[in-house]
Amino acid sequence: MDKRFKHTLVAFKICPYCMKVLTIMCHKNVKFEIKFIEMHNKPDWFTKISPLEKVPILIIGEEVVLFESAAIMEYIDEITPPKLMSDDPIQKALDRAKFEYSNEIIKSLYQFIFCTEQEKFVKLKEWIINRLKQMEEWLKDKKYLNGSEISLVDFNFVPVFVVLNMLKPILPCDMLKDYKRVQNYGDSLTSLQCTKTGRVPDYEFLMIDGIKNQNTVLFRSNPCYFNGPKPSRCCFFSK
Repeated sequence: MDKRFKHTLVAFKICPYCMKVLTIMCHKNVKFEIKFIEMHNKPDWFTKISPLEKVPILIIGEEVVLFESAAIMEYIDEITPPKLMSDDPIQKALDRAKFEYSNEIIKSLYQFIFCTEQEKFVKLKEWIINRLKQMEEWLKDKKYLNGSEISLVDFNFVPVFVVLNMLKPILPCDMLKDYKRVQNYGDSLTSLQCTKTGRVPDYEFLMIDGIKNQNTVLFRSNPCYFNGPKPSRCCFFSK
């Protein structure tokens, strides 16, 4: 490979925004190397090249550094035809708005999962359910957000359904129970092979350990689950 176009992804193992990028890279069969870092102990080389000191970043060659998951995903889509992002200006703008919508859901979902305060936990749950209601209206009779074929915007929602599926046995309520279209949409996304390969083999273990170690509301609601056998590995990340 021409070193000018070598791709190196820098990621944190349980970062949902990294999962987005990994999923589209796996879907598009992009060759890449990956470096994992710990966000509580960022290496100096990372803080020097990452403008916001956040993951993911994609290093292209030896000099170019892309940051922000949406920018990286659009770049990957551009260099690997056929493109999944629409060329229509209106549709592209709508999709980019939904990129941000997915980010807000993901942020609140992770806050919900790792929340230690009961009152805040309940408010976050209600907020997330209302956002899922909006998605139910967007989907109507469509398999994906833009129709029968998957598009780039859909990959932004993969982490939402990976997390909801993983924690379904312990969530205090089925957050999708009133939204059949969203359920079907989530099933379509999580059944993709790239969704399985787009996260590290230890993802489920690390998430559950984090929930337990922080004494979250979820842990306190069902300690037997977290102290029992760990879930079997269900992903095959091998990059």
